Amino acid sequence: MRIELKAFQETAARDMRSRIDEAWYGTRRGHQQAIILSAPTGSGKTATVTALMEWLYAGYDVFPADPKAVFLWVSDSPELNLQSRDKILRQSSIFFEYDLVTIEPTFNQERFEAGKVYFLNTQKLGKDSLLTRSGDGRDFTIWQTIQNTVEASAEHFYVVIDEAHRGMAEKPREIEQAASIVQRFIKGYPEGGLQPLPLVIGMSATPDRFYKLVQGSNRTVHSVEISPLDVKNSGLLKDKLVLFYPDDDQPADWSLLEAAVKHWMSFSEGWRDYCESQQMDHLVEPVLVIQVESGTSDTLTNTPLDDVVNVVERVTGRLPEGAWAHAFQEDKDISAGGQRIRKLDASKIEQDPLVKVVLFKMSLTTGWDCPRAEVMMSFRPARDHTYIAQLVGRMVRTPLARSIESNEFLNTVSLFLPHYDYEGLQAILSRLNDPDPDTGVAVEVTVGGDLVYLEQDKSKLDIFSKLVTLKTYRVERSEKAAPIPRVMKLARQLTVHDGIDATAYKEVKDLIIGSLTDELKRLKRSPDFIGNVTANQEIVTREVWVEYGEWQEIETPRTGRIPATPENIDDLFRECGRVLGGEGLHIEFWRRRRDKNDPSRAKLELYGILRDGQAWDKLTKACEQKINELFEQYANSIRELVTSRQEVYNRIRRSGKEPGPEFLVLPTYIYVPKATTAWEEHLYIEPDDGFKIDLNGWEESVFKDERKNPEFAGWFRMLPRKDWALSIPYWQGEWKPMYPDMLVFRKRDGYITIDLLDPHNSELADSVVKAKGLVEYCQRYGDDFDRIQLVAMDEANRLRRLNIKDENVQTRIHALNDQASGELTELILELGETYG
Repeated sequence: MRIELKAFQETAARDMRSRIDEAWYGTRRGHQQAIILSAPTGSGKTATVTALMEWLYAGYDVFPADPKAVFLWVSDSPELNLQSRDKILRQSSIFFEYDLVTIEPTFNQERFEAGKVYFLNTQKLGKDSLLTRSGDGRDFTIWQTIQNTVEASAEHFYVVIDEAHRGMAEKPREIEQAASIVQRFIKGYPEGGLQPLPLVIGMSATPDRFYKLVQGSNRTVHSVEISPLDVKNSGLLKDKLVLFYPDDDQPADWSLLEAAVKHWMSFSEGWRDYCESQQMDHLVEPVLVIQVESGTSDTLTNTPLDDVVNVVERVTGRLPEGAWAHAFQEDKDISAGGQRIRKLDASKIEQDPLVKVVLFKMSLTTGWDCPRAEVMMSFRPARDHTYIAQLVGRMVRTPLARSIESNEFLNTVSLFLPHYDYEGLQAILSRLNDPDPDTGVAVEVTVGGDLVYLEQDKSKLDIFSKLVTLKTYRVERSEKAAPIPRVMKLARQLTVHDGIDATAYKEVKDLIIGSLTDELKRLKRSPDFIGNVTANQEIVTREVWVEYGEWQEIETPRTGRIPATPENIDDLFRECGRVLGGEGLHIEFWRRRRDKNDPSRAKLELYGILRDGQAWDKLTKACEQKINELFEQYANSIRELVTSRQEVYNRIRRSGKEPGPEFLVLPTYIYVPKATTAWEEHLYIEPDDGFKIDLNGWEESVFKDERKNPEFAGWFRMLPRKDWALSIPYWQGEWKPMYPDMLVFRKRDGYITIDLLDPHNSELADSVVKAKGLVEYCQRYGDDFDRIQLVAMDEANRLRRLNIKDENVQTRIHALNDQASGELTELILELGETYG
């Protein structure tokens, strides 16, 4: 793959690849099979299936290559077909342009060729289509081509049905006739000479009807599902969708269009700054999408396009030739406001280097996937909220397939709705929050008027320089990785990608192979060791469970006896590759220990090592230790990288079983809830309006106390669940994050000190476990702070501050019962210093 798959995508592709082996086993016994990938909108279904096709054809890790593999990709529209082909061309390192064949009406082959992906859309399969008729120079109908391919190489033919929720309604007459074109692939089409295909692969965000249809055809179904939570945590989708609508019922078309254009220009500027700071070789160019009203038989649209062009260019200045485009049904260029607005198919918007503004009516719901479209303005009335929701669901993809770590604004997408009042807005909010993946989006939806964007106060750059040296934790419910693949990935980044340590990758590989070899010496002394079997003996296997680096023998393990044939040993060897997490480590072990006279010996030895809990424990501990050593050794080198590269290392940290420390990354811009009360000396401000936030009574008292100090130089109010907020892990059955309320900065003899202050209700149920988490953080990084305090208010309304840096306090907190929040309150009142 030219792209690096997200962890959940690779897992899904691996699961599908394993299911295919199971499916072919079933087809040999006469049972038709179906594999269904259920994945939310925005999860990268095409990338996942592209990886699957590469692995089937060229092989990967434990999976053997199938050079006879041939693929047919079926969708229900030319636009969707073209978009899928373009994605595969960009993403795949195996399939090139001549391998990706779009089936046109003139297509005429006896069978499909191995190593190619054929694209077919169902609109070309009607009764009057040339593809479905013989004669007039055509030797084979498309149905005959498909059937001939099945007959020639059934176990090498893979049919992918894209967006498999379309065309699946099964009416009573269709049960007998299989009238739906898509159903012909599943149930067969005797009139065209097509038998039911032995194996079909469906991919969809809404697969329920496909399940029912497949089950109705007596196929065996193998399901693979991608979790919406994994997609949300992956960075593939924007963090927030911001809605803008009129404050009253006055006409707002042109004022909101003007605001949308200014918003779009802010995105353009933000992306330009980010791409330059990251030394990227290409620039993200956001697109402004304007949805206009439908027209009549005599009118293209009821929205005055001349006014649209004039308002946009009043803000931007004259846009260059080619910047304007439309995706109307009309297949021709149009003119408006003195500009040529060229026709541009929806599937071509993302890759067009010139387009900046796209006009459309309803046509972008299908075949449109444009992460560049970050601002949309809709002139359509509120009753069209379902269609707008469908469109927005395709706008929330991130342009770089990841979150932006240094500019929170770039992790949003904006929608302007001039014809929406409060009730209309609630309708679209309802649709966007709908669990239906066709109309809902897996991002937070908020109203623009409820947010304020702040920027760094440039007079406090010295404080920011100090602040980014603090350690924070990101506690995410994301997919975890075992220590072995984590340390290999870390070493590859250090050696191959960033050139920080030229030998790290080799050293880590040597460490793993060395640990396995050491354990082999111990295990070979046992007469029961599987690696000691001789030719013609049976191998006794037992099932163990390995996940996230944990080895565990199943309570009642399944055991089996298999002959020690080369084929059976190879199966066990491939399992070793899966357990070690890829990277070819099993093959490296075999190469170093290969005996030309007994080539299977090293494979059996590796299988035996990985079935031993003591060996596995030693190996994973060595990898964990190496991860910590590498991060500690190269902490400064990693910090000197651009923030996008730092984030790669941070993701490796976060994939561990336990949270790992990373440096704070502070964005240039952040957004906070709109408030009315202004406060001085905050690190982030509105240029003309300072910083406003609503503090509770305790927080306000603490701030005012700190503000009286002549050394006071600034403060930073944390907001929970923000990537830029200082986060501290604590354990409560699982790892959770706590966010201290504020950091206070003081200048003493020209030196900046940092105080961590947490005014917190100590009576809350989680107060004790959070306090213990704060103590553990203090024990690791207390030297970075002048003060770390838990703050509470006593009965006399005086602030009581508990000094977490005091060793006696730490001991007392660790001794508290996790459930006894009252004991923490008593401790604060007993040992806390009195202020105010």
